[in-house]
Amino acid sequence: MGLFGSKDPQKTAAIQEHKDARAELERISRRDRAETDAFLDANDRVIAAEKNVPWYRR
Repeated sequence: MGLFGSKDPQKTAAIQEHKDARAELERISRRDRAETDAFLDANDRVIAAEKNVPWYRR
């Protein structure tokens, strides 16, 4: 996994959830430039996922 690899499955799952949430937000923000309900929901998901990931992993 690299220099900062994690063997803790919970940490690995949290990092993957954060990556997925950011990818979804990017997909929605490319489609809709306005702040739609889907955009706000995706943004809330990213914010919630960030709480479980250290700052250096974001």
